[in-house]
Amino acid sequence: MDIRRLPISPVLPGLLALLLGLSATATLYLWTRSQERANEQLLFERRAGFRVQTIRQGLDDVMEALDMVNRVVVTFHPVSREQFVGFTDPVLQRHPFINAISFLRIVPGAQRVAYERDIRRRLPRFVISEFIDGKIRPAPPRPEYLVAEIMAPQHDWDPLLGFNATSEPAIARTLERARDTGLAASTGLFRHASDQSQPLRLVIVKPVFRAGAPTTTTPERRAALIGYTSVGMPAEMLVERILSDAQLLPAPGLHLAVHVGASGTPQNLVYRDAENFPSAGKPDWLAWLPGPATLRFVQSFELAGVPWTVQATQDAPSAIGLESGSLLVAVFGTLLSLLATGYLRLLGTRTVRIQSLVRERTAALHAANSRLSADIDVRERIEATLRRTQQSLTNAQRIAHVGSWELDIDSGVQYWSEECFRIFGLQYDASAVPALGQLPQATLIAWRQALSCLVAGIASAGIECRILRADGSERHLQVHGEILPETAGQTPMLAGTVLDISDFKRVETELRQSQASLRDLASHQERIKESERKRIAREIHDELGGLLTGIKAYVSVAADKTRGKPAEALLSEAASLADTALDTVRRVISDLRPSVLDQLGVWEAIAWQASQVEAQTGIPCRCVLDPELPSVDGDDGAMLFRIVQEALTNIARHAQATSVEIRAWQAGRQLVLEVEDDGVGFGAEAEDAGPSWGLRGMEERARYLDGTLAFCARPEGGTLIRLAMPAPASRELTET
Repeated sequence: MDIRRLPISPVLPGLLALLLGLSATATLYLWTRSQERANEQLLFERRAGFRVQTIRQGLDDVMEALDMVNRVVVTFHPVSREQFVGFTDPVLQRHPFINAISFLRIVPGAQRVAYERDIRRRLPRFVISEFIDGKIRPAPPRPEYLVAEIMAPQHDWDPLLGFNATSEPAIARTLERARDTGLAASTGLFRHASDQSQPLRLVIVKPVFRAGAPTTTTPERRAALIGYTSVGMPAEMLVERILSDAQLLPAPGLHLAVHVGASGTPQNLVYRDAENFPSAGKPDWLAWLPGPATLRFVQSFELAGVPWTVQATQDAPSAIGLESGSLLVAVFGTLLSLLATGYLRLLGTRTVRIQSLVRERTAALHAANSRLSADIDVRERIEATLRRTQQSLTNAQRIAHVGSWELDIDSGVQYWSEECFRIFGLQYDASAVPALGQLPQATLIAWRQALSCLVAGIASAGIECRILRADGSERHLQVHGEILPETAGQTPMLAGTVLDISDFKRVETELRQSQASLRDLASHQERIKESERKRIAREIHDELGGLLTGIKAYVSVAADKTRGKPAEALLSEAASLADTALDTVRRVISDLRPSVLDQLGVWEAIAWQASQVEAQTGIPCRCVLDPELPSVDGDDGAMLFRIVQEALTNIARHAQATSVEIRAWQAGRQLVLEVEDDGVGFGAEAEDAGPSWGLRGMEERARYLDGTLAFCARPEGGTLIRLAMPAPASRELTET
């Protein structure tokens, strides 16, 4: 059919072609622009999410520092001010946005005077205080105080030592939540109730429970609570310092606002990098028009029971830069439509064919663009996932001080992670191949020996070694490795990790030294106690005993001279009281330091003590002592006697026994002493009662004697206490 014969104007095909071309161009333009904006939104969320993760990591570091301080206070309790400051100074240096770390002790109101008097021995001006009318004044009487006993930095916070934290309502509510849950708890932003001119602060507290006390239920945690450790941070610099230390400031075009608590309330704002966020741009119903749009991102998380909200906004980018592809599509589509219209206008007879060709090419272009965009999007997502995974692995190794390495067994070439370079003190090389020649010779030898052992399958559980860096610093490492399964076309590889355990070694050494010092102090105190008992007993015997004997003699003479007179009854009563006082003096001297211990030795003193317990309680006490036992003199004899005395005292008080037997003999170079009873033994009630200071004292005395003390339940009922210690001659040889 000849189109020229149809009653259609020659202009109509051109108009139809123009309409279709512009429609296709508009559709392609809108789709391309949506893809460009989706890509821009993805990049923006990646930038904002990384900053949120950095803020969370910084806050998690604060929680980790608080947990470490809490464990130190529990381990070394009672912790001295020097120990606390010495441990917290490195923490403050690593986290400069923390401006205060403190230990808050619970002090009952009835103990306030004694507590203040004890602290004033070290701090003469110490007093429990509160903010009253904007000034620090002595606290009024209260049933209980939570006193800031130690604060660091030491000189910055000395004026607040003794401050009663429960006087602050915001802190008091947080303390109750931490006490009842046993976990760290955070305040919201607050100012001191008595001084609103102070800047906003944020405080995180964690309860300190008595060592060994049960903390399963809320009543148990309340009973075991002795205080809190806390960290304080100025709100105005917290987030800014975290981002600045991570080198994320400034962030061109990206604006952050961080709220603690309800989002959007000015009183909960902790950080904002701009006075006013960018406007929302054009309304949603005009979003199809060309032009930039403001990007937004909101994420929330929780820290120690308090919600945090981070809002991110990006400045609207240039429309030319953001929508260049879609604008090009619109321009070229429009030009193509105009050219097609002109061509159809000139060649009206070919209108149908030209329109069909335009539609086919437009559809093919749309499909090609769709496939290309899908391929680009998948590739970008894969690359982004790989980058995030690699960055997460690098961050994890840096935080944990763990480096990874690989060794090509055939060629000997090694590949190290960035943290592995840092542990050995070398500059990171992008090729991941270390310059081993830069290591000190001793370090190189130790490293090669460790690799040889791992290749040979020796020490599969890991190897510990000591290295020296090029700067002379010493580090302790733990090396793990295993041979990877061989695959086709690949050489055998040995892969493993290097863990820097220098800090653990240092803490372990300090803990052992502290334990040794405490044991030496306990032994010294026990010797002082025995010496003091001996001195007091001697003075009572020499002074008070002599005076009472003289008084009795004078009273007896006076009674003889007044026989038959009214005063005789009073003098007889005085003589009786003098006899009672002499008996009391003898009993006190015997309790303090039995004379038989110094005169006849420890074995006779043990037999005498058994007879005293039998006479006082009516419980038969049988002593079976080997006549060939060597003598144990001096402080060793006193310690051995006190162990037996404490055992007999516990039996008399708690065992409900009907018989007791004490046995002692020498087995080779060991002295063995056993105290056995047929009482109720160690039941569940004794375990629930908590630690026994008497039993701990017996164990400390046994350690002083280089011996071991065991408490065993007898199958037929009762308890067996067994002490094994080196014989005197063997102990002297060991000490020599």
